[in-house]
Amino acid sequence: MLDPQTMRVALGGVALTVLILFYLGVYRPTRSKFSGWWSVSLLCAGSTTSLLLFNGTDLQVIANPASNVLSMAGVTCVWFATRSLRRRRLPLWLLGVAPPAILVPTILGNPAENIWAGNGPLFIYMGVLFSVASVEVWLAWVARRAGREDETGGEAVVALLVIAIASSALSVFYLVRAALYYTSGPTSAVFESAVGTVPTTGFLLVSLVAVTFGVSAVGWDQRAQELRQAAMLDGLTGLMGSSEFTRQAECLLAGARSDGHVVRLVVADLDHFKEVNDVYGHAAGDRALVAFAEAVKDSLMPGEIAGRLGGDEFGLVLLDVNDVAAIAHLAAISEAFETHLDRLDLSVSTVSYGIAGPDDGDTLIDIFERADVALYRAKADGRDRVVKYSAEVARQAGSMMRRRATDREAAAPHADVPRGRG
Repeated sequence: MLDPQTMRVALGGVALTVLILFYLGVYRPTRSKFSGWWSVSLLCAGSTTSLLLFNGTDLQVIANPASNVLSMAGVTCVWFATRSLRRRRLPLWLLGVAPPAILVPTILGNPAENIWAGNGPLFIYMGVLFSVASVEVWLAWVARRAGREDETGGEAVVALLVIAIASSALSVFYLVRAALYYTSGPTSAVFESAVGTVPTTGFLLVSLVAVTFGVSAVGWDQRAQELRQAAMLDGLTGLMGSSEFTRQAECLLAGARSDGHVVRLVVADLDHFKEVNDVYGHAAGDRALVAFAEAVKDSLMPGEIAGRLGGDEFGLVLLDVNDVAAIAHLAAISEAFETHLDRLDLSVSTVSYGIAGPDDGDTLIDIFERADVALYRAKADGRDRVVKYSAEVARQAGSMMRRRATDREAAAPHADVPRGRG
């Protein structure tokens, strides 16, 4: 039968070897969050196992507490890695609280003489963290299979399934280990044969080997998703870029026709934006764009979309709202925008909106053109308002555009006339 020290040497060696290969082969080229947190967890696992080799020596009093701290940090990083799969917020404060906290029961347990000092709370924490990590992976796996995430190859789906099974098994193992620790004691025959050092090390070794393929595939897949996400989003505001907004607006329009939903297309433009850039600088202009984007994001209902069409122009698709509700919705966005600007000390810009809805047979371009006409009318009527497209609005806007073209032609020999809405 293999002795504990031999098993620990094997696990430590495998963990550190996998770390080097994973870091060089996955993390360095992808820089994905999943592979980053997984690399840290592998470093903790290899270091933890190496520290336990000092059991029975004078260094045990230092090595055991350090091992417990690194075990807590390692399993926390595993959870962070799984949370990154669904782009969930990471409670980084936990890394500064949980690992140091294990020192209290460890020191009270006399680590100089007791190799199990602090292990009871440690096993509970590991069982719970592996449990919540397995939930994250199962949810990511279900979402991929159901097509709710970006399309991925079958390799990533299989990899997630392997990781989900392994993390579930680890959660059960450590919860059982904690239960036996408190009921039978770590020196009992039941504990030693079922979840003692040798079976635990062997189980971890098998789990590590089993998920090596999976975590590599997921690390590369996450990087591919991040690149696709970056291509779809506007880099400054975080809203959809023009192409992605147009694509999704087409889908919503088609879905509305088949399902009978009401759709309103909105084109929004920040007023006097050129003056903001000229007076306060382009950095202030960027902050104003971000502020408006934040106001829009906070207002969107499920299924609605928004994007930056270019410059200071934005597009929104509102669902199942009549004209009155749409106007109230946009007024609330303007109010939230003003609040954001007040915090930035940039109360210098308002927003004009044009609204249009589809008629039978309309293309998205047709609706965009009508919303743009309504926006032009909003600008001409004094800005900071919402205008809904109608035949009357189109007639008046056409007259104003023709007069403006005539004035521009008359003024052209004498002065440069500024162009654009502003």
